Amino acid sequence: MKKFLLFLIAVSFCSQADLKISLEEELETLMPKVIEWRHDIHEHPELGNREFRTSNKVKVHLESLGIKVESGIAYTGLVGLIEGGRPGPTIALRADMDALPVEEKTGLPFASKVRTKYLGNDVGVMHACGHDAHVAILMGVAEFLAKNKEELKGNVMLIFQPAEEGPPEDEGGGAKMMLQEGIFERYKPEVIFGLHVTNIPNGVLSVKSGPAMAAASAYRITVKGVQAHGSTPWSGIDPIMATAQLIESLNTVVSRRINIINNPAVLSIGLVKAGTRNNIIPEESMLMGTIRTFDPLLRKEIYEEIEQIAKGVAVGTGTEIKVEFDVGGFYPVTFNNVDLVSKMTDSLKQASPGKFYESNTPVTGAEDFSYFSQEIPGLYFWLGINKPEDEGSANFGDKTEVAGNHSPYFYVDDSALDEGVKALTYLVLDYPEKF
Repeated sequence: MKKFLLFLIAVSFCSQADLKISLEEELETLMPKVIEWRHDIHEHPELGNREFRTSNKVKVHLESLGIKVESGIAYTGLVGLIEGGRPGPTIALRADMDALPVEEKTGLPFASKVRTKYLGNDVGVMHACGHDAHVAILMGVAEFLAKNKEELKGNVMLIFQPAEEGPPEDEGGGAKMMLQEGIFERYKPEVIFGLHVTNIPNGVLSVKSGPAMAAASAYRITVKGVQAHGSTPWSGIDPIMATAQLIESLNTVVSRRINIINNPAVLSIGLVKAGTRNNIIPEESMLMGTIRTFDPLLRKEIYEEIEQIAKGVAVGTGTEIKVEFDVGGFYPVTFNNVDLVSKMTDSLKQASPGKFYESNTPVTGAEDFSYFSQEIPGLYFWLGINKPEDEGSANFGDKTEVAGNHSPYFYVDDSALDEGVKALTYLVLDYPEKF
């Protein structure tokens, strides 16, 4: 009897390695489906809290695999639960679904032609940050794990999240809203993993232990003047001139006003809006941007500097200036659990042999995955999707070959997606053995 029990234990330890071999064998038939899903989602992008088609596509797929699905979370989000056949923890995997108000210029046969209204403007909509790849990868992971659920130790919680790029201002959304609606209380995950595609060499996996991505806050500055005819500017108060002064002064905050030697910070201006006609000095203008930091005290200092600048410009121009911070919410620092990174690095190395590196440098991009990893240990890593032939090339050539996230030329090389499927699957299979 004792020998029989030892045999069963040995078999159970081997099964995780066997599942990895099985995945390698199934990739030949699985990856064409993953690529087809990505192309379809890419061609039909949807902005935050409006991911109706994408969410339904995921729901239909998960249900076809026999996965229990809860939909309508934080507007369009959904959670699927794969119940493993063996005892173990619940492991969460997350993919974000939303696109950006960007007009695509890649020229791909499946390029987006979608247009919509955003902040009062007619804009194109594009998956310019690779969320189409995230969704397709997780759909592929779900298919493999569901087919092999009897061998899984514990459960797998599949989180398809809306509005990572931020919800409409008058709505909640994203990871924070999913948590507020109780998904962690209902499913009780012990750990969470996620990935993001970016323009590093094809198939490379990279992770940064500890603080990995910056905290981010959107700010808005509204300038009110007195409207006048363009021929008599002295009869009004020009908010555009005041806004121009603000832009110039705001760009000195990080470069001249604060010490960023030990704590990096970025202040950007991404939107300026004023006027309706060339011969009317408008009553009001507005600008918006983001502040990215790793230190809450430094963020507070930047807020104070912006307010001081606004007060000075208001006095000098006779305008009324209103400053708002955390417009549309605030994203905390994305923190990768140090112990988790230490113990799970081998899984990432196995998923992409010879193409893994542990970074020492955080990035100033931000992610609302940070809300999830504030609640439970999290690991968020990068997947390179540059075209293989362009790795290391100094000749940039076609903009799609090197374009970064949020560019209208952003390009995902499909041949890298299998590393994403393997990485998330290996993390699920290995975690119960290491914790």
